[in-house]
Amino acid sequence: MLGQKLNSPWASSGGVYTHTWTYQVTHPGRTIVEVALTSVNSIDDDDGTFARFGVSQVVSDSGVEDFGDNGPPVVARDGVTSVSVRMFVFNSYARGRVSRNFW
Repeated sequence: MLGQKLNSPWASSGGVYTHTWTYQVTHPGRTIVEVALTSVNSIDDDDGTFARFGVSQVVSDSGVEDFGDNGPPVVARDGVTSVSVRMFVFNSYARGRVSRNFW
């Protein structure tokens, strides 16, 4: 591994909320992007707490790949120039981890 960049995005809502973050990548080789939810907490102790987190888009040597709302947690591509991740929360506070590993 030649390097790594990490981020810890979060989203919060008493209702329904979706947020997308886009990260630029300058590494010319292989990039492995991994996302994970690290915590999900209820806003008001209701039974309806829910959160989801995934890769929503990758721009690389393979072109533009849109994964939508149900994106995978891990994507590996050569020549990545940008990656977008999307978090969906319902009645919750959620925090995640975005790892970009360079090979």
